[in-house]
Amino acid sequence: MTFATHAQVVDTWRFDNPQQQEKALSIASQLRCPQCQNQNLLESNAPVAVSMRHQVYSMVAEGKSEAEITAWMTDRYGDFVRYNPPLNEQTLLLWALPYLLLLLVGVVAWRVRKRQHAGEGGAMSQSEHSTVPLRPMPVKRLAAAAVLMVAACVGGYLLTPKWQAVRSEQQRLADPLRDFTNPQTPEAQLSRLQEKIRANPQDSEQWARLGEYYLYRNAYDNALLAYRQALRLRGDNAQLFAALATVLYYQAGQHMTPATREMINKALALDATEVTAQMLLAADAFMQADYAQAVSLWQTLLDANSPRVNRAQLVEAINLAKLLQNRQK
Repeated sequence: MTFATHAQVVDTWRFDNPQQQEKALSIASQLRCPQCQNQNLLESNAPVAVSMRHQVYSMVAEGKSEAEITAWMTDRYGDFVRYNPPLNEQTLLLWALPYLLLLLVGVVAWRVRKRQHAGEGGAMSQSEHSTVPLRPMPVKRLAAAAVLMVAACVGGYLLTPKWQAVRSEQQRLADPLRDFTNPQTPEAQLSRLQEKIRANPQDSEQWARLGEYYLYRNAYDNALLAYRQALRLRGDNAQLFAALATVLYYQAGQHMTPATREMINKALALDATEVTAQMLLAADAFMQADYAQAVSLWQTLLDANSPRVNRAQLVEAINLAKLLQNRQK
């Protein structure tokens, strides 16, 4: 299987050109998955391997050389991610372990063979030797030796450098909130939301509340991440589409971008009376000095008697828009 074919099996990454793809897959095939160890980064779909594989692809796209990428990987995960690590103090155990295991197997086999052929009362004749049944294989000793070999392998792996880095990466990938950037000392409200999401990552309501939290604090990137996750969990939903439109609108400096318009259209297609979408259209019309349109939209919301609408504020907004509209004449 070629690198290109293999990549289609394990990943869907868009490369700029075939040369870049070939280089990235070649480098990834030469690095060992630190979690499973018997597979390279292309063969393994362990979370750590996927993260490392994407890092390789990203660094190749940035123009990094193979030496730079390998150095970055070994610095973060240790020399054991290379199939042919250099011999130094840190990798001495890694290099010596196979020979130690072979020596252990040889010693066990020699002792077993020696005991089987040892005479109980001295040397025996050929005929006597043939009549003596062979001793049974010492299954318990061989099993103990096998367990010792496995323990030595596991112990050698745990003693290699950067093991903690691998564990930290696994914990990071397991965190549903890993893509969010949080302040150094998160507020109590944020901490409570995060705890609820970590306890139940499939709760779309909590993800939506997290999006609202970030929206009110102008953390638009985080708000988008949270609302999109809520949408993935809940499916098409008018309120979530409208919430995404609101984030995109304010992220663009209160400009109606095509992406914002698309979210509004999706919301209204599901619910023609969706309050947030209608309010956003009215607010944008007011910003563009289209006061007649703003009044029309706000009046529609008033007539719908939605419990989500603050009627007093809407009446004030309508009166202000009418006043400004009269001044235009």
